[in-house]
Amino acid sequence: MLLLTVVSAGADDSGGLTKNREDVLNAKPNRCIALRQGQFCYQKVEFRWYVGGETEHCLYLEAQEKPLVCWQGAKLHKYDYEFKALQGQKFFIRDEVSGDRVAETAVDVAWVYKSGKKVSTGWRLF
Repeated sequence: MLLLTVVSAGADDSGGLTKNREDVLNAKPNRCIALRQGQFCYQKVEFRWYVGGETEHCLYLEAQEKPLVCWQGAKLHKYDYEFKALQGQKFFIRDEVSGDRVAETAVDVAWVYKSGKKVSTGWRLF
């Protein structure tokens, strides 16, 4: 399991993030499980974050130049993302004015079965 955050946030009674006066980004779940190694993993991932400041911020998938979502100002936000990947992916929030990454996290991919030789069923056609 790989989860990176700038600062961890506390949780309130409802299980949500509390504003900790620090920038934070969390993904839930932060692990996607595929049946076999090499298969795509599909998962709905909920991102929650709190980022201070009144400038424009955007949430990015590290492998893409185009942001997933952008917003203005300091608010607690959430974004649902349809995750589809063969391997883990990193996500980050960038301050669009300064260009700095202010928070980051990752969604890991795991497998139930490692790839290997296919198991023979014993049936053969000649």
